[in-house]
Amino acid sequence: SSSSAASDVYKRQVVVTAIAHQEFSWWVFPFSILFGTIFLGVLGLCFLSYRDDKYRSASVDAHPHEPWMWDERWCADIMISRSRAEFWGTIALTIIVGMIALGGTASLFLGLAEGNLWVLLNLIPIAAAAYFGRNTYVAWRTLRFERHVTLLHETRPAWIGDSFSALMETAAGHHPEHVEAWLEHFKIIRHEDSDGTSFEKVVERRVSGRVEDIVPGKARIVIDIPQKSPATSWTEDEQSRWWDLVISMRVSGVEIPVRYEIPVAEPTKHQNSGA
Repeated sequence: SSSSAASDVYKRQVVVTAIAHQEFSWWVFPFSILFGTIFLGVLGLCFLSYRDDKYRSASVDAHPHEPWMWDERWCADIMISRSRAEFWGTIALTIIVGMIALGGTASLFLGLAEGNLWVLLNLIPIAAAAYFGRNTYVAWRTLRFERHVTLLHETRPAWIGDSFSALMETAAGHHPEHVEAWLEHFKIIRHEDSDGTSFEKVVERRVSGRVEDIVPGKARIVIDIPQKSPATSWTEDEQSRWWDLVISMRVSGVEIPVRYEIPVAEPTKHQNSGA
């Protein structure tokens, strides 16, 4: 038994010595950032999905005939844009692609020194990292400017065959030089072929609007929604359809587009159902 105990002690000493003398690789940092970003991103999406499902379930019980009340973004008096979600999404993609590009850069220099031209393929993730980095800057610039813009619901929901309107207010010193507004209708198309099933997001139609200046810093956005336009899809059983209000503002010669999803309803289905 004494020899067995001595053997165990010796094995532990060997393991501790091996760990202590192990060389530390700087690759630990980029891989930690890469997988940490992916883990936190998935965790954040799960949390947001749970919160949205909980809010929707409670709203369906409270407003069974008013589906435009089922989404927290649609119920707020101040319209909520997509800018914040797009900003964090582009940051996550930039970090993930950036870590891959970092490894590709190291592999590129080492490979070229050895005369291996195949490492030139690493230019692809490097270019992708530059592209997503630029998108992150554009998203940050949009989000920064949007802090000075307030868009208030005047029509909720937007009825097909009627006019949608919203009041836009901009803070002093941040008035845009020019403003345009329009609606874009999106839908998801499902494709089935020999390779499997794929989904494609397409812009089915665009409806131009007008911007009516009230006083400096205030303007009303008005868009007439044509008859026979498609409505928003309210449930998962319907084909996924939605409308985006796009406001393009020119600030210091730079066009800044901001998107807001708005609910569009069919009056013959909802106005006569006790809504």
